[in-house]
Amino acid sequence: MKVFIICITGIYLLALGIIIGGIIACGALIAPVIFNASQYLAAIEIANPSGITRYASGILMTEIFVRFNYLLNAMAIFILMYELLVFNISSKKSLFLLGVGMFSVVLIFLCTMYYTPVIIAAQADGAAMTATEEFESIHTQSEMIFQILLISLSTSFLWRVYLLCFNLPTTPKSRRK
Repeated sequence: MKVFIICITGIYLLALGIIIGGIIACGALIAPVIFNASQYLAAIEIANPSGITRYASGILMTEIFVRFNYLLNAMAIFILMYELLVFNISSKKSLFLLGVGMFSVVLIFLCTMYYTPVIIAAQADGAAMTATEEFESIHTQSEMIFQILLISLSTSFLWRVYLLCFNLPTTPKSRRK
């Protein structure tokens, strides 16, 4: 059973790392390029003078998030199953890790099942709807939730790695003769 938990923990850490990388990629790498696409295209004389509008950039970014939401939802289910399994069979129960895991699941479902559909609905109503203060507030909230999710997933990842490092069996020292 211990070997099974170690294998599942390795897969869990890999999946957490992929999701953390995806969040960083979406927020720090992809979004700035998508929302400034007209500048990049104008620099190499591809875009027309009016450029790509913020609304069009938002449509592209939303499509990226819609696809990423599938991974997030799968990860939420994996977090739920893994954290409950480890909590139930562990001799050293960690309410902290269980709490961080459940908090991450709530944040993931908040992003994928509340904020994304609200943003998609606003975009479906046209560019004027996405220029309102209400939309800007929702968008800012979704960004903050995404950042908090990054912190909670990173905390879970780092704490699990820490536990792995200090729970590994040590090899016996050779006897001196």
